[in-house]
Amino acid sequence: MPQGETITHKGKVLRVPGNGTAEVEILVSGACSGCHAKSACSAGNTEMKVITVKSNPSVRPGDSVTVEMRLSQGFRALVIGYMIPFLVLIVAFAAATAAGAGELFSALLSFAAVGVYYLVVWLMRASIGEKFEFKIKV
Repeated sequence: MPQGETITHKGKVLRVPGNGTAEVEILVSGACSGCHAKSACSAGNTEMKVITVKSNPSVRPGDSVTVEMRLSQGFRALVIGYMIPFLVLIVAFAAATAAGAGELFSALLSFAAVGVYYLVVWLMRASIGEKFEFKIKV
């Protein structure tokens, strides 16, 4: 993949469970400087995260590696995490207001709708997670 089509992070391998994956600790911060979505992404904060990535057999705990993900997957995460909930909030508020509900009830209903959306996302986390794939850059 060309560099412009990927999101990359430097990391350190913590564990290699032996199932074709590795647990890598990455520092999420300045590595996001080239990403167009950095201002809206919660991963833009400087912090350590442990992610599971596809690995090759030569990777060992303690190795310094670069992990990458396709940029389109980053945008998909933004849509799932921010854009759809915003639309749910606006549509629920507008629908409740149009139905004659007061502003307070409409606001509470729209926040509840967003809560239900995030519950559904959490319940579907396994199938959603399959669509996001980090790889160790060779």
